[in-house]
Amino acid sequence: MVLVAALAAAVLLNTAGALQAQAEATGAESTAQVSDNLDVYTAVGTIDENNNIPTIEITVGPGAGSSAIDLEEATINYVGSGGQAYLVLDDEDITVDGADGTVLERGSDRATLSINLEEAAGPLEADDDASVTIMTGQGVQTTATITVPSTLESEGSSVRL
Repeated sequence: MVLVAALAAAVLLNTAGALQAQAEATGAESTAQVSDNLDVYTAVGTIDENNNIPTIEITVGPGAGSSAIDLEEATINYVGSGGQAYLVLDDEDITVDGADGTVLERGSDRATLSINLEEAAGPLEADDDASVTIMTGQGVQTTATITVPSTLESEGSSVRL
């Protein structure tokens, strides 16, 4: 009887230890996914000679409490009127203000992501809507909705989207 009770206690302690370790790992993963997010500040396009927007630039920064985010590890899911595309940006498509690399390290850091729509899914036209979802290397998703104004007039001018 004492032996059975001792075995039962050992199994309970072992199970409790395993559950605690699993809970700690899940908590750490959840905290990283919540805190390592991006904030989208602006989206801008430049009008071409056909009154389309072939490239958009999205300015992002780390969310409050984020650890370092390497944008070269991010993937982008673009869905627009011309179709859908999954994109991986290289360092030529990423400009981090005040830094040489592609990593956002401080809350004040800002980066501009240049997305060539002509290569991805076709340019945006007047009145188009699109969705850009950025997934960081940590697995956190941030979605921005792009809305093109109803009139696009001046070639070479920029328009806020």
